Amino acid sequence: MVSNKTMLISSIILSAGIIAGGSLISSKSTPVSSPISEKIDMKDTIFLDSKEAAKLLGITEKELLKIIAEEKRMLETTGSFEGEMLPYVMIEQKRYFERTKLIMWAQESAAQHKEY
Repeated sequence: MVSNKTMLISSIILSAGIIAGGSLISSKSTPVSSPISEKIDMKDTIFLDSKEAAKLLGITEKELLKIIAEEKRMLETTGSFEGEMLPYVMIEQKRYFERTKLIMWAQESAAQHKEY
């Protein structure tokens, strides 16, 4: 039979170990995660603004706006447009481009050798 003295010493050692382990775990600093909005990378978003869309296409924002204006002019002049027009949506007077549609437009335009 284990003596009361041995049981007491074992309990004290076990308690000290639990306290020491708990204090070590709590003393380690854990980095505070940034808000979700800061974690979103451009490649994770669905809609891109003009600047981001131009960057994705590898052209300047001025060239992107020129393409939009030229396609609009061609549509108004002829009443039709051959192929797919640069896809975008207007929200409160600002253009947004859907990433996958933009890539598909670029592939189709390149395949058709479009010139602007």
